[in-house]
Amino acid sequence: MADTRSSPRPPAGQRPRPARRPRWATWALVAGGLALLLGGAVLLWVRIAEVQQGAIVAPVPQGVTRDPATRARGAVLSISGQDSRPVATYDPPSGTVTVRFQSRYYDPHHTAALNRQYLATEGRLVVQLILYNDPEVSRAVAELYRGRQRLATVSGAPGDSYSAYTVEYAPGVP
Repeated sequence: MADTRSSPRPPAGQRPRPARRPRWATWALVAGGLALLLGGAVLLWVRIAEVQQGAIVAPVPQGVTRDPATRARGAVLSISGQDSRPVATYDPPSGTVTVRFQSRYYDPHHTAALNRQYLATEGRLVVQLILYNDPEVSRAVAELYRGRQRLATVSGAPGDSYSAYTVEYAPGVP
C-alpha cells in the first residue's frame, strides 16, 4: 500500500501558496519604516533651521570669490522676478555695482505719482539688497527700464539710509 500521509499538492497549473507572515511582523516592518522616515524628516528639519539661522555657512570652494554683480542680479530677481532680465556689472577699482533691469511695477496706466513711488521703492529695495553685508561694494546703482526707455536711476552707498538713496527720474517719465 502507498503512503497517504504526504503533503497536499496544489491542483495542476496553480502555484503553491507561500507561508503567511504573522501580522505582528508586518506591523513591525511598517512601524520601523515610519520611524526611519520620521527620523530623517526631523534631521532634515534641524539642518534647514541651522542654515536659516546662519549656524552653517555654505562652503565656497578655494579660489572662488563671490561676485558682487552676481549678487546684484540675484537681488533684482528676488524683488522684480524673472521677467526683469537683469544685467549687472561690477567695477572692482571703484567698488561700484550697476544693474540694469525691466521694472516690474511700472504701469503707464497708473498716475505719475504712483509710478514714481513704485520706481523709487523698487530701486531702493534692490540697492539695499546689493549693499547688505557686502564689504566689496562701495556704491550700488540700479537703472530701471521699460523696454529701451530708462525710467529711473537709484543709487546708494553702504553708509546711506534707505530714505537717503538718490532717486533720479528720466526726463519725460510720467
